Amino acid sequence: MKRLAILTGSDIRAYGGGEKYIIELVKRLKGFDITVYSFINKKEIRINDKEIKKMLKAKLTYYNAITIPISKERLPLTLSGLSILNQLCKYDTIYIIDPSVPLIFMVLTSTGLKRHGPKIIFGAHDPSFLKTTSQENTFIKRLLIKFYVPISRAILFKIPNIHVLNNYNQKMLKKIGYKGNIYKIPNFLYYKKSDIKICDNKNRFIVLFGGRLAVYQKGIDLLTKIIKKVISRNKEIVFQIFGSGEDGQKIIENLAKEYPENVNYLGFISNKNLDDKYKNSSLYIITSRSETFSLVTLEAQAHGLPVIAFDIKGPKDIISKSSGSTIKTFDTEVFSNEILKYYGLWKKGKLNIKYKKRIIDYTFSKYSDKIIIQKIEKMLM
Repeated sequence: MKRLAILTGSDIRAYGGGEKYIIELVKRLKGFDITVYSFINKKEIRINDKEIKKMLKAKLTYYNAITIPISKERLPLTLSGLSILNQLCKYDTIYIIDPSVPLIFMVLTSTGLKRHGPKIIFGAHDPSFLKTTSQENTFIKRLLIKFYVPISRAILFKIPNIHVLNNYNQKMLKKIGYKGNIYKIPNFLYYKKSDIKICDNKNRFIVLFGGRLAVYQKGIDLLTKIIKKVISRNKEIVFQIFGSGEDGQKIIENLAKEYPENVNYLGFISNKNLDDKYKNSSLYIITSRSETFSLVTLEAQAHGLPVIAFDIKGPKDIISKSSGSTIKTFDTEVFSNEILKYYGLWKKGKLNIKYKKRIIDYTFSKYSDKIIIQKIEKMLM
């Protein structure tokens, strides 16, 4: 049985998209003895240790780290009191999912440079080395990041294997000169098709939005503009928003107070309740400025919902003409019009069960776990 270490730079208890990926992945992998190394960050915790142990079908080890100013990356202090070298050299494969560059450097120098060391794969699910400087930072931060990007790329290019989730990042790696193995394998559905429940939703047209409420990345400011535009033209449309934390939560809370009849803020909701929200909605929207894959796009389509998103990497790979729309970035007027267009289709009875089943069939035909897990297992061997 292959020994596999999965390292992540986030706290597994944050239970966001990346953490869900790890939890669901280890449930499905066969032929591996797995240990997950999770960074400790009490500010990120959404579910407790008992729940994680119940969900995560693998051994779990937490490690401490300090956050580096400017880059916001984490420098590991210890892995359960032992050095990374002592911990990781015993594994056959090390799968590093979006951690900090310092952690990758430490793994490379301690294990990757050994002639018969473990197979090292960097899961570049949100790769900072493929990003441009962020407009949300100050001038000084942007300048420092500009100098940091070449250093991080030099380190990351020493990794012999990189796993990406979308076409854009695959092309970018080749464009900037990466010579190692590139595995382009998308995320997978965590549902069984037989478990999906759909309904006609003839009483209300509900538009669903959810995720981390980060203003810049998730476009909470854009979402607010879109909602206000739509409500000013059609007060029959209801927006339901789930998620918690980050700098956008207060904005959403205030929006719900301003439009109590049209905007419902649900907070953080469990998987069971989320399935009910998907079932009872008519449309899903994503206003992100940046996504690497967008698991919620996949989840929404798996429940038969058409999805509207801006034309960015990740969602543009998933959304087809028959399963939603991608909008010119970042045109809130066109986005609002598209919501109203789907309302018109719903009003005519065209967003019915038959329509939803077509989206479900399309999504499962490309992203079922049976198809994707085989590719991931082959990558990890």
